[in-house]
Amino acid sequence: MKSFISPYQPSLVNDKRRRDRSLLKLETCAYCHKNKTALRCDSCGDVSCKTCIVFVDEDCFEMIALLPAELQNKTFCLNCYHQGVSESLEHYTEIVEKAKQVDVFSKTQTKETRRIKRVESPIRVVDCADKEEALLKIAFIAADKGYGTVVDVDLASKKHGEGKSYKKLVWSGSGIPVDPSLKK
Repeated sequence: MKSFISPYQPSLVNDKRRRDRSLLKLETCAYCHKNKTALRCDSCGDVSCKTCIVFVDEDCFEMIALLPAELQNKTFCLNCYHQGVSESLEHYTEIVEKAKQVDVFSKTQTKETRRIKRVESPIRVVDCADKEEALLKIAFIAADKGYGTVVDVDLASKKHGEGKSYKKLVWSGSGIPVDPSLKK
């Protein structure tokens, strides 16, 4: 009779798994001084426990792609978070809130926008998962530049996929940020 060998038994784990387990050592947290499984800060390298570290990932932010690259999918200790990261994240959330308030006019609404002066070059976004994401990215960039209105917005989808059976839509778009108080 053969015995069932579970890959999850610690004594039967292969060498690679043993090496991975050795990375999670019990160390003393620099903040709460408890002996817990340690996580390292991506900025300074301090050892912290799970309750004393701040995670910046997709679950926290709705538009993680617009977050600066040095803040995406990182872990920060409390000191690093309060010294510089929190201000960057607050600035990001303010711009996202402004982007939600941006007025958007499509290319078909030329009667409403024909008297508005277009000074800025068009904003272009590509490879968006859906129409709302493409529109929010355009509005985010306009809000970051200080504009409250985007005109001549044109969104287009394209089927993307190698196989014949499964294809997904990839959205792209463009729009011109304007100041509605400037008239022609």
